[in-house]
Amino acid sequence: MTIRRVTTIQEAIESLDWFNYFHDGFIKRLTVLSRDEFVGRGEQRCSGELRLEITFAHYNYQRDERPHSQMIEASFEGVKDLSVSFSGNSHEWAINTLTIGETSRAREDGEEESCLKAVLAQSRLKDGREWVLHEDLSFTFRGCTFSEIETT
Repeated sequence: MTIRRVTTIQEAIESLDWFNYFHDGFIKRLTVLSRDEFVGRGEQRCSGELRLEITFAHYNYQRDERPHSQMIEASFEGVKDLSVSFSGNSHEWAINTLTIGETSRAREDGEEESCLKAVLAQSRLKDGREWVLHEDLSFTFRGCTFSEIETT
């Protein structure tokens, strides 16, 4: 079973390359978790950060190297700037690519911090005639773990 930890751009590139950028996969499960809580009547504590868990159903094209059908659990920590825009049309749900790049974002104190940004692109059918790439999911994060899930 493969487990890949990502906290740097180099680790991100190597991991995404290993999983073929999740091309022709799809999202099996998407979970957004917060540590926010009520601490008293009318009082709440919000962290400003989320954890995002995504289970990718993924098909590898590499021959005799890895299983052709995989389930990959991705857990992203320190998530901010979450944007989700899925079309809902079944023929547009296949993943074209998941990319990760370096960026920065504002901390609670207003200072900038370095982080990573993930963008999941899917193809959308425009005017019923041409396929165009659309960023359906994007977010910034501090680190993530990709883990293969044993399937039977």
